[in-house]
Amino acid sequence: MGTTMFGAVDNPEDYIQILEKNHLNYKIHIDAAYGGFVYPFSNKASAINFENQKISSITIDAHKMLQAPYGTGVFICREGLIENVLTKEAEYVEGMDLTLCGSRSGANAVAVWMILFTYGPFGWCEKIRILQIRTEWLCEQLEALNVNYFREPFMNIVTIEAQNINQELVKKFDLVPQKHDENNQWYKIVIMDHVEIDHFMTFITDLKATIQKNIETIKV
Repeated sequence: MGTTMFGAVDNPEDYIQILEKNHLNYKIHIDAAYGGFVYPFSNKASAINFENQKISSITIDAHKMLQAPYGTGVFICREGLIENVLTKEAEYVEGMDLTLCGSRSGANAVAVWMILFTYGPFGWCEKIRILQIRTEWLCEQLEALNVNYFREPFMNIVTIEAQNINQELVKKFDLVPQKHDENNQWYKIVIMDHVEIDHFMTFITDLKATIQKNIETIKV
């Protein structure tokens, strides 16, 4: 649910149909490390959740969109499956080393709770909606310039073909490459709270100037 570079979201049903067609025993795990705090809130019709009885477990990184301390995550699974991922006993802990009495950070758990409590039941949905509006605006501007890009619907990541981006733009806007070498083909923009329309306007203006400069160079 949201790949690192493109924010792409897989459809679990594509896998379920093949697995069941071949009568295989299976478990479906949803890697929602990035998209877990975006996609379910922006796509109300999403069926990638526990309402789908074929989905066994889900992980979400709270240190990404939720901006909790690094290394904070959430793991949820169906009843009866948690035994498969429990850590072994530690001799200095009474019982299993899987709670705050073991080596787990209580500060991280409190941070997640406090962030969610601060936003409340509607605040987070409002935040995601604002990010979606900004993402859609950026996509509209790229289309007007005939710049090729990829954007998974309902996600806040826009990935632009590298041929339209020069190093001046990369450095000025801290664009993230798919590969850190000369073979890179994509740069991505992650729309967060601090990335506002004013920033996009500056980026689009510079991008337009770069494209125009390239056209003039080709003509010469």
